[in-house]
Amino acid sequence: MKKKFVFFLVSCLLLLLLAAGLFLSALSRRRLPVNYWPLRNPVQNRTLENPYRGWYHLYGYLLSDTEPVSMEDVSRISGEYPYEIVLLEINLKNYADSDISQDGLNQLTGIFSSWKEAGKQLIVRFLYDWDGRAVETEPESISVIKRHMEQTADCVNSFKDCIYLLQGIYVGNCGEMNNSAYMEEDSMRELADYLASVIDPSVFLSVRTPAHWRTINQTYEPLGADSAFDGSPAARFGLFNDGMLGSGNDLGTYGDVSLTLAEQYSDKGTREEELAFQNRLCSYVPNGGEVVLDNPYNDFSNALADLKQMRVSYLNCLYDGTVLDKWRFAVYQGNDCFYGTNGFDYIGSHLGYRYALTASEFEFRPLKDDAAVLRITIENSGFSASLRMFSSELTAVNQETGNVYRIPIDADSRCWSGSDSATLSVSLNVRDWQTGNYVLYYSLKDPVLDRRIALANALVTPDCGYPFAVISLHK
Repeated sequence: MKKKFVFFLVSCLLLLLLAAGLFLSALSRRRLPVNYWPLRNPVQNRTLENPYRGWYHLYGYLLSDTEPVSMEDVSRISGEYPYEIVLLEINLKNYADSDISQDGLNQLTGIFSSWKEAGKQLIVRFLYDWDGRAVETEPESISVIKRHMEQTADCVNSFKDCIYLLQGIYVGNCGEMNNSAYMEEDSMRELADYLASVIDPSVFLSVRTPAHWRTINQTYEPLGADSAFDGSPAARFGLFNDGMLGSGNDLGTYGDVSLTLAEQYSDKGTREEELAFQNRLCSYVPNGGEVVLDNPYNDFSNALADLKQMRVSYLNCLYDGTVLDKWRFAVYQGNDCFYGTNGFDYIGSHLGYRYALTASEFEFRPLKDDAAVLRITIENSGFSASLRMFSSELTAVNQETGNVYRIPIDADSRCWSGSDSATLSVSLNVRDWQTGNYVLYYSLKDPVLDRRIALANALVTPDCGYPFAVISLHK
């Protein structure tokens, strides 16, 4: 009996020793020493060449069966104003009483093709008038305008990769939705709804005033996060303002009676109300135009505040020259890397989005966690977000072996609001990585144009992106 008891004790001891050994072995395997060092990659005040934002230059074309449209000088003239965006005004007045001919449509295709080859993103405005005489030059039937929308849509949709948005609904003086027989509520809504139905959902649309937006969408409430980017007409219509900062009411864009007293959707609110409306709406849709008429509302400090609130992403680079020159002689005195920059360059650098990687942190508890968590902070100092989806990627490069891990990051760049920041989180299976020292890079890419989005950080590696940290991994 005594021998059995001793045997039992020895067996238990051996089992305990075996279990302890297995535990210590597992513990050793899970310990996985990892060190993390953030790298300094400062934000610079340089101009970033990125799509869908910035200064634009305007070019006009009159479609015709008898007069050819020359595109031979596109590269030269676009080089004179080397901005990412061009606004193309396409005049259809020669077809006011007929379909657009095949010759006219061929001209339109040639125009789009030439500007695409020049590497530009296009804002397009179809119209029947350049001279303030829309009533005389527009078709006499709304059915003709809708037919022209249908015909031009075929061409627009085939260039949807480079056509960012359409301005207006084809009517009004200079296509600005005024002084037209088709701007009473029913006709305006009919044209806007039809345009939205024939143009590919990836192309944004824009109307001239917030009151037009409310009338078309039959609501006093601007677009919200719950319906943003869902492809519906309300989620596609932004604003364009060619009277921007021109007076207290932006040359009739706003009214002088509070929206709290509005009796119909077409009523215009006060400047303060309409700026607040744009701030909410244009978190999700584009806003741009041109500044006009030298006055206190477009003094640099006042303009900067309003452009931020309106979330403006594009402006005419030439008009109004007096206002733009006023900005060139102003000096930005904010507490950041742009201190001392002239106002024109400051505004140009902040139209639309301006992303920078500003911080990161790493969390890994090797005895508890199977994977590490990396958090990256992206700051947007621009006036608005990127309104087309960009893809985020983390690249880890082993400095000893050259081994590369590429990890997509689930993040929606369209939600990184202007003058705000966002934190991106990514899980890293570092237990599967080879030992060594890894440099971490972050990159942002436009999948439509197949091009990398420039960040405001100073250091960049062409194949990998922007370096921001080092991970040292030893097993």
